[in-house]
Amino acid sequence: MVAVYERQGGFRTTRIVLPSGDAGTRTTLDIMRAFALEGSKQVEVRDAAIGIVRMAGVRSHDLIGQLRALFEFVRDRILFVRDIYGVETIQGPRKTLEVGAGDCDDRATLLVALARSIGIPAELKFRVIAANPRFPRSFSHVYVVAVLGGRSIALDPTYPRNRMGWEKPNPFRIGEVPA
Repeated sequence: MVAVYERQGGFRTTRIVLPSGDAGTRTTLDIMRAFALEGSKQVEVRDAAIGIVRMAGVRSHDLIGQLRALFEFVRDRILFVRDIYGVETIQGPRKTLEVGAGDCDDRATLLVALARSIGIPAELKFRVIAANPRFPRSFSHVYVVAVLGGRSIALDPTYPRNRMGWEKPNPFRIGEVPA
């Protein structure tokens, strides 16, 4: 795994050897959680979130509208690109905003950081699923689930056709951790 850490004055990469199977997934999710928390406190991420909700014309106190604007921004404006060939790669939210691209873990991490940076009081979770029929026991995809106002909302910005609330039907396995 290569993790792109953000440091004052720039970025640095760190190579990490991931355990196999579920332990590797847990390690990846732990790094995503740390990146999302760190990113939510960065002024560049907050500025981006405020700009996104303003450009979408969302009214003050419309939390679902703000969440929708952030989701649609990540879905429509952050290009989906795969990791480095053969290497799990995770980047922080500021890096994802800078390059305007990332895979499902980068986009999920960005979405959580954006929502937290403007104080959306949702309980946010990373949901991992096994979606590949060739490997039904291996987690292969991650997205965000927000619980807001007692309502659980899936936020999977992977494909342009995905809407708030859409989830891949009948995954082989599901796991969930706090974001």
